[in-house]
Amino acid sequence: MNIIIKSFCVALIMFFATAGAVQAADTVEEYIREFPNQEQVKMMHAWLEKNEKGTFQFTGLVDPTDSTVVTPQATVNYGYNWFSVSDDPAIVKTPKYDKFFSVSIFDMKHNVPAVIVNPDKPILIKRPGQKVPDGDFHVVSLETDQGVILTRMVVVDNLKEVMGLSKKIVMEGGRGSMVRNVQRFSAETEKNALSVIDAIVSYANPDVAFGEVSGDVSFLNLAAGVKLGQLGTPADTVRYGIMLTDDKGQALNGKDTYVVTVPAGLHLKGGYYSVTLYGADNQLLIPNDKKIYDRTTFSSKANVDGSYTLTFSPDGEGINGIPTGKAFYGVLRAYVPNPDANMKVKVVRQ
Repeated sequence: MNIIIKSFCVALIMFFATAGAVQAADTVEEYIREFPNQEQVKMMHAWLEKNEKGTFQFTGLVDPTDSTVVTPQATVNYGYNWFSVSDDPAIVKTPKYDKFFSVSIFDMKHNVPAVIVNPDKPILIKRPGQKVPDGDFHVVSLETDQGVILTRMVVVDNLKEVMGLSKKIVMEGGRGSMVRNVQRFSAETEKNALSVIDAIVSYANPDVAFGEVSGDVSFLNLAAGVKLGQLGTPADTVRYGIMLTDDKGQALNGKDTYVVTVPAGLHLKGGYYSVTLYGADNQLLIPNDKKIYDRTTFSSKANVDGSYTLTFSPDGEGINGIPTGKAFYGVLRAYVPNPDANMKVKVVRQ
C-alpha cells in the first residue's frame, strides 16, 4: 500500500473512530483488527455444524453451490479440517502426488505459519511450549489453540485418483476445545468499518495481504485480504492478481465481452496458472450451462509466445472462454509463482 493510500485509510479510521463510538473498544480500528478472527470463527462454526473437529472433509470439484469458502478455484479438490491443539499437538499424514498439492495451516487470526507443497514427511502442529514427540516432522507452531488446514490438490482429468488419495490425508489428535472468543461491536461501528475495508480492497497489494505471524502485514491489508479471499495464501506459494474493472475503469458486467492476455512466465516448475471468475454479489462461482468456471494451464491453449488469451463473455464463447452472465470479477493465481512476474493484467472490453 503506498503512502497516499495508507494515509487515506488512516484518515478514514480516525474519522469513524470518533463518530458515535459507544465504548473505548468500539472503534473502527478495533473492528478492522478483529475482522480476521471474526471471519475465521464464523467459518469454523458453520463447518462444525456438519463435521467433526480434527477430521478432513473434501469438496471434490467445486461448483457454484459450494459456499464453504468464498472465491474458491474450480478445478481443485479442497480439503478442510478445523481442529484444536489446546490439549496436545496434532499430526497430519499425507500421500504422495505427482501434481500440485499443498497443505496450508491457518490460525484464528488468519496468520499462515506454514504452506507445505507436496509434503515429504508428516506435519506436526503445536502451540508454543508443547512437547514435540519423537520423529521427523514439518513442525508448525500456532498463535491460537484453534485453526484450520486447507489442502489443495489440482485436478487434471483425474478426479477418481485425487479422491482416492484424499482418503490418505488424515489427522491424529486435534480434538481439543473449539471455544474461541469474538469481540462484539455496535451496528454503526460495523457499518463504518466495513466501508473502510471495502475501500482498501481496490488498492491493497495481494502479495502482502497474508503473513506467517502477527505483524507480518498491516492490519489494513490483512482485513482487505480476508474480505476478498478468506484462506488466501502468502505470495511465496500462491500469487494473486485481481481483476475488478475493465481498461476504461468500469466494473465488469455480464453483458459485455472482454479479452485478457495472461503473460508467460508466471510460475516456476511444478506450478501452474488459473483465472477464475466470481459473482460480484456473492464471491462464488457463476452458474452456467457449460459448467466452465475457470481456465488454467491445463484447460487453455497457449499462444506461440507462451501467453494465454482468455475471453469473458455472457455465453462463454471466444478463445479459452469463461461464461459470465452477471456482474463479476476475476482472480488470477500463480501456483509455485515466479516472484518477479507481473500479476497485473488488463481486461479489455470489446
